[in-house]
Order: sequence, then structure tokens, then C-alpha cells
Amino acid sequence: MKKKLINSIISLVILGFFCTGVLFSWAHHQRDRAQVFLQEIVSLQVGVSTFSDAQRLAQKYGGKPWNGPSQKPICSDKDCNLRFVFENSLLNHLQHKRKVSLTAGLLVKDGYVVSREVDYSILATTFERKFMFVVFDRTESKSPQSYNVKKLKVDTHGMPHAIEVDLSPTSPAEIKRRAYSLDLSCIASLMGCDTASAVFPAGW
Repeated sequence: MKKKLINSIISLVILGFFCTGVLFSWAHHQRDRAQVFLQEIVSLQVGVSTFSDAQRLAQKYGGKPWNGPSQKPICSDKDCNLRFVFENSLLNHLQHKRKVSLTAGLLVKDGYVVSREVDYSILATTFERKFMFVVFDRTESKSPQSYNVKKLKVDTHGMPHAIEVDLSPTSPAEIKRRAYSLDLSCIASLMGCDTASAVFPAGW
């Protein structure tokens, strides 16, 4: 009886290690896939890339038409909003750590990509982001400058909990490079992430 109990415990431990290994391998795959996706979506040229380019990216990375949670998604070469999501959902569920998400969007009007959005966040709750770095890249910037940076939700220590970078076709190449230099390691972090530096690129 004692031998059977020991064998059962050993089997459970081995099974636990196996399942944990599979989970962590999936998390690393998700992170690597998100990193390659980020490179590919940034390679699209706002105002130049076409609806077909956006569709190919959506087919490769599971992008879905998105018109809000309560609206029926409509997508055509005349008007389409595609949404892409990468999350550490399984790790978060297992470890009860902070949920991390990379969300991106492409807006197509009259056959061309006119806007790109990339949002990298640590979520405090389902609806509240603890730290968020978001890049808006549009053919028509809402800022009179070539680019604009907003630091929002600044706490008593002077730390912003959200940074918004608004880019345009005339934004300097170095600014664009810095804005998209996201370290996505939190998607596969075994310890979880809980600081601004985990999602804010260096220099912002």
C-alpha cells in the first residue's frame, strides 16, 4: 500500500512538471509570436499599405473585425477595423499574477491602412489598466507637431501610469523606432510583471 502511494505521488509530480513545462512552452511561443507580429505590423506603412496587406496579417495572426463589444463587426475594403490580441491568460490564471496584453488595431478606409494602434498593458482588473503604453500612428495626426507624447494618470511620486504617443507620417524615424521598441517578455514571465518599466520602452 505504501509503495503504491509513493508511486502515485511520484506520478502526480511528474505529471505536474510535464503540464507546467507545456504551459511555459506555450507562453514562450505566444511571446515569440507576438514579437514577430509586432515587427510585421510596424512594417506596414500607414497611408500606403492596402486592405489586402491588412487582411494577410489578420489571417496569419488571428486579427478580427472589431466595431466595439456591442456592435456587429463589418469589414470591407471601404471601412474595416481589425483587432489583434496577445495575452498571458493561462499563466495569469495559473499564477494569479498581473494580466499582460498586447493589443493592436488597423483601420482601413477606402482601400488603405489609415491608422495603426499598438497598446501594451498590465491590467489591474478586467477593465482597469495598471500601466499602459499606447502608440497611435495615423495619416492625419491630431497633434499640430510631428509627434506628441502624453503622460497620464501621474501618481504622487510623479510616475505616469499611462503614456500615449501620437505619431504621424512626418514623425522622425528615431521617435518611431523608440515608440515601437516594446519588450514583450512579460507575456511569458514566470514571476509576473508589476512595474511601469516592464511595459514602457526606455527613454519615455
